[in-house]
Amino acid sequence: MNKMVRQQLFITPEQKRRLKTRAAATGRSEGEIIRRGIDRELDAKVAEAEGDWKDAWRQAFGMWKDRDDLDDLYAERRRRRRKRRQRVQRLARSD
Repeated sequence: MNKMVRQQLFITPEQKRRLKTRAAATGRSEGEIIRRGIDRELDAKVAEAEGDWKDAWRQAFGMWKDRDDLDDLYAERRRRRRKRRQRVQRLARSD
């Protein structure tokens, strides 16, 4: 078993009643039930965070499929690169 750290917390009387009932019904300690609940909450947050980036990728998939200006965009980019390359070559020759 892992080393335990003492943690005090406040719960409502209703939560205490339900916790006591669950502990009696399952044969587990109240502390074990609380620890399992904490683990479940923390695992859900991790799964939720992992799902966020996956959802973002799913939403982004195909977002440019209907764009008809990409050929022009890429042609302009190639033209600018070519001009920059020519400028660099001219500067290199003049040294």
